Amino acid sequence: MNKKGFALIVVMTFLSMLFIEGSSYLYMTTSESKQAERQADTQKAFFLANSGIEKAVWRVKNNNIVSPETFKLKGENSPANYLEDKDITVTISGLGGNMYAINSTSTVGNSTKTLNTLIQKDPQGQVFDYGYFINNWGWFYGRGITAKGDVRSNGRFDFRDNPTVDGNIYAGFEVDDGAQGIKGSGGAKDGNGNYTNQHPYSDKLEMPNLNDLSYYENKAKVMGGSVVVDGVTLINNVFGDDAGESGNIVLIGTSSKPIEVTGTVVVRGDVIIKGVIKGQGTLYAGRNVYVANDLTYKNAPGSPRPNSNNPDALDNWVRAQKDKDLVGFAAKENIVLGDYTGRTGGSWYADSYLFNMGDEDVGQDGIPDTHDTGEGNGIFESQYEDLDADGVKDNNYEWSNVQTQTILRNFANCPAGASDFGDIATNSLNKIDGVFYTNHAFAGKLGNGASVNGAIISKDEAIIYSNTLTINYDERIHSRYSTGQNRLIDIGLPVSKKVDIIRWWE
Repeated sequence: MNKKGFALIVVMTFLSMLFIEGSSYLYMTTSESKQAERQADTQKAFFLANSGIEKAVWRVKNNNIVSPETFKLKGENSPANYLEDKDITVTISGLGGNMYAINSTSTVGNSTKTLNTLIQKDPQGQVFDYGYFINNWGWFYGRGITAKGDVRSNGRFDFRDNPTVDGNIYAGFEVDDGAQGIKGSGGAKDGNGNYTNQHPYSDKLEMPNLNDLSYYENKAKVMGGSVVVDGVTLINNVFGDDAGESGNIVLIGTSSKPIEVTGTVVVRGDVIIKGVIKGQGTLYAGRNVYVANDLTYKNAPGSPRPNSNNPDALDNWVRAQKDKDLVGFAAKENIVLGDYTGRTGGSWYADSYLFNMGDEDVGQDGIPDTHDTGEGNGIFESQYEDLDADGVKDNNYEWSNVQTQTILRNFANCPAGASDFGDIATNSLNKIDGVFYTNHAFAGKLGNGASVNGAIISKDEAIIYSNTLTINYDERIHSRYSTGQNRLIDIGLPVSKKVDIIRWWE
């Protein structure tokens, strides 16, 4: 072969290699471009499907459910774009018990995304996950105090004189034991000396707001809540009407004639209650709830809540006790314990603590004694200081907040011969069964060796006790058992938000 022929072969071979490499590069470039386009379409489909989820949640929140529904994005306030022409198909399925399943699908190009979520409408507030929850200042002062279950405060949480907490301690600010220690698992430390069950500077939890009781009134009407004593229906369905025109009622139960609470019940004004109760439900008061003497379940749980806090042990306890009595009490204003007139069982004297609480001049964080912007400046910044949303600045508590709004004889179901609150109340309360919630104060006088079996949830707290006070958290109201598809118990406790997302998945 001559040199010219050999050179031609070399050139042709080189050109072929360039063509192959160029084709490969072009293929790779085109493939990468298509892959990038597919990824972009996948992202667009995802965000469109997610907008479908958001619209469905909005519809559930506002009782405006349309299912199934296909819609497009609207760009009234922004320039049109091609995504507005893409369909988003949403299906909302009611599962019962205020539970809804949402399915949202969108296709962009060759990419399709389907998102799913499980939501609960009007779930009870997260504050009910604690045996003792105070929005402002949490305080356990006394070696005789024992809390069995987790405790929490949105403000500081102070401990003095070595009380006992068998559970976790949460606070929005400091947890301070006064260098005196905390007994139980709440004071446990690891090998490095760090507290294992104390959680200062935790997130603030939202308190349910009871300023407008219309939601609970409607629920009472729809669900047919009632209060029955000795076969007589004292309150039924339409809130307040069966409590007399005054909207104030006295409820007294005995072992043979207990107060039977079923579902959600709302009374316009004050509720005075004592004795034996039964059933499952929540009683709402448009003003104060007065616990005048011992308040005990007819069919109480057969055993106390397990001290171990082991999740399996707690689950087993809840399942075993799920059909036993469980009653909530929710007051728009205050929950008053004992005889504030001081006529029986010794002086009440909770006022010496209570009357220094309650002022809403608390600053931007909504918590007193944190020295933040706006606190104590004498100006009512309603956007963040109107804690009960009544449009009025609350000052410190006084006797007018504690006393009944009318004399006892004007109460419906008033016992014969009783004319004054002190005629039916005492300051020797020893046992209180129930879940207690108030937008304002939980305050009063207890007797010697008292116990609260349920939960105390309030803005402020001023409990006077003798010798010992034990708070046994009723685990049956924890969100593990009161939310989600497999919830065991729903007694209609106050809600703090309209929708809770239980689960989300692709």
